[in-house]
Amino acid sequence: MIFFTTLTSVSVMAAMMIVGVLLRRAYGLTLESQRLVVALIVNVGLPSIVLSSVFNFELDATMMKQILTIFVLSVIINAGGIILARFLAKKYLKTAEKQANELAIAATLGNTAFIGIPLCYVLLGAQGALLAAIFDAGLDFVIWTLCIYLLQRDKGFRLRNLAAMINIPLLAIVIGLTLGALQFEAHDGLKQLTKALAGLASPIGMIYIGMLIPDLWKMIRDIDVKRVTYGVIFKILLFPLLAFGFILLLPIDDIVIKVLLIQVTMPTFTLASVLFQRYGADVNFGTAMTLISVMASLITIPCMLYLLHLIGLNF
Repeated sequence: MIFFTTLTSVSVMAAMMIVGVLLRRAYGLTLESQRLVVALIVNVGLPSIVLSSVFNFELDATMMKQILTIFVLSVIINAGGIILARFLAKKYLKTAEKQANELAIAATLGNTAFIGIPLCYVLLGAQGALLAAIFDAGLDFVIWTLCIYLLQRDKGFRLRNLAAMINIPLLAIVIGLTLGALQFEAHDGLKQLTKALAGLASPIGMIYIGMLIPDLWKMIRDIDVKRVTYGVIFKILLFPLLAFGFILLLPIDDIVIKVLLIQVTMPTFTLASVLFQRYGADVNFGTAMTLISVMASLITIPCMLYLLHLIGLNF
């Protein structure tokens, strides 16, 4: 059942990506329209998922413990994955330091916001979506600390990097958790509004990824195929399987386990190319990793979750 449920979800996502490809071919993609689409997802859709989850789920002591647990584990899993991927790239691919850092980041950090949060909402409901957003907050913490350090080691780490963590989705988490702790009862109109806006995140996110796909064919000759191949295999197969083994050994609540397992199967995070461009890394590599891993994950995500079903973990 879980295989077909997940397969249906990712098939819908694939259809949305095709819509994005068609829109790109029909209307093109300017820098302004690209910024608008990202703003709709990051500043409207994702915060609305968080707030809608809080408004429709009561936060108690157990839930607060789950939130703390998943944030800490998100940091540990993502940071550990980067360290491992970097080690393997340098040892077996003989990759230079700068390229190894780029590969480790793109091969570990997943699309836990654009794809992960909506998928957790479909499979696990409001509680799952809220915990998925907390996992994404932990991933953001790793991005603006460890990742920035690796991308600009020659410049050293600066406290102002932490200021970049302050964004609208993070503020939505803080506000939502505060309101939840205060037992705030949202008006029905506010619940309907946040629920409606939350529905924007997944469709627009997948359409946006689809709009980027035509760029892949233009850059395919300029990328290191061996490095991308290793990165994609690590991201959608090796990293999830290693994370599964670690997570399933932990004495934590089932809902936390399920969210963690879903999030580690996500493809490379969409903003990899933006991050790489900002810090002088290989933008083409970041974009290729995102697009290829997303397309491959349409097959691997249902298979990974079905594997979990076979070992007795039901969603």
